[in-house]
Amino acid sequence: HLKMMLPKRLDVGLISLCLIIRCTGGNERCGASIRGACPPAWSQWGDKCYKQLSKDLPWVKAKQECIKMGSVLVMPQSQEETEFLQKNLIDKFWIDCNDLQVEGTWVCQDGTTDVEYRNWRDGEPSNFGGGEDCVVAKEAGWNDAPCETHVPTICKRPPPQLHL
Repeated sequence: HLKMMLPKRLDVGLISLCLIIRCTGGNERCGASIRGACPPAWSQWGDKCYKQLSKDLPWVKAKQECIKMGSVLVMPQSQEETEFLQKNLIDKFWIDCNDLQVEGTWVCQDGTTDVEYRNWRDGEPSNFGGGEDCVVAKEAGWNDAPCETHVPTICKRPPPQLHL
């Protein structure tokens, strides 16, 4: 009987270690969620998971593929995040930044949240040839490029959570 109880207690103990409990004031209602590590094939940095797609895509298709996976096209919010991606995944990739609506007005978003961080390399954005409306992050900084160009893609998402 003791043998059967031990694994169950161990499981409960391990789950308890993973629980993050938050209580709302007054009514004593508490919620709990289990924060996990990133799924297999995703890399973790901070509280986000990243995955490089297997083939190079045009910018719009890259955004769509990330959305299909329950994620967003990556939009680095710091030099540290950019360096992590370049060292651990690939040194050149699309980011969710474009001036498709108004030429010269760059909209850079992490999902739907505007990101203020910018890392243009010298002389960029240049709109060379008149059709560079999407942004590629490179080691030397950002470069505007034609959205139809096939470029490596990184998707970003939070780690999975189980709400109890």
